[in-house]
Amino acid sequence: MKKLFLVVFFISNYNFAQEFPSDIWHKGLLVTNSGDTIEGDLKYDFESQSIQLDEGETIKAFNVNNLFFFEIYDKTIRDYRQFYSLMYEVGYEYSVPILFEMMIEGKISLLLRERIVAETNQSYFPSNYSYGIMPSFSNNYGYVNKVKYDYFFLTDDGKIHRFKGKKKEILTLMQDKYSVMKEYISKNKISLKKMSDIARLVNYYNII
Repeated sequence: MKKLFLVVFFISNYNFAQEFPSDIWHKGLLVTNSGDTIEGDLKYDFESQSIQLDEGETIKAFNVNNLFFFEIYDKTIRDYRQFYSLMYEVGYEYSVPILFEMMIEGKISLLLRERIVAETNQSYFPSNYSYGIMPSFSNNYGYVNKVKYDYFFLTDDGKIHRFKGKKKEILTLMQDKYSVMKEYISKNKISLKKMSDIARLVNYYNII
């Protein structure tokens, strides 16, 4: 199982240069739909669902339609991250390839999609952060940019379910272990607003 690592950052640059994980080139590799494996420096963009790969002499661009998988070593959390292009139903019997990060893989897999949002904030100092509570940077206009995550569950029938934050949703997906999981949530005071708690829950379901 993939573990969550807590990494605390101190930002000393008072110009507040915004370097989110998606802004950085990462060492890694990708696998195309045709089965080709290419290594190099990668930069990803969830919004455009595209990947840039620097092989040293040329920079190639890939999108979610010709990509199967890519992996990076993310220096901001000091760990490897894996991403897949998976078919996701966006309408009745209509699916399109979407880029997801695979956080936990198992009978129920935890998938993520990250997005950068701007929020008002009174503080002009960047916050410490961990994976799941990602960086925020303030500017002189009182806005702060933050990385937030949308959560999805991939079940063993191949369907991807977007998580809207309700306990009933998770327990329905874990119906075969309903009583055990309900007790686990209550006993361990699982917060379905925290990535770490959602990961704990999915991990527990997969190992029992």
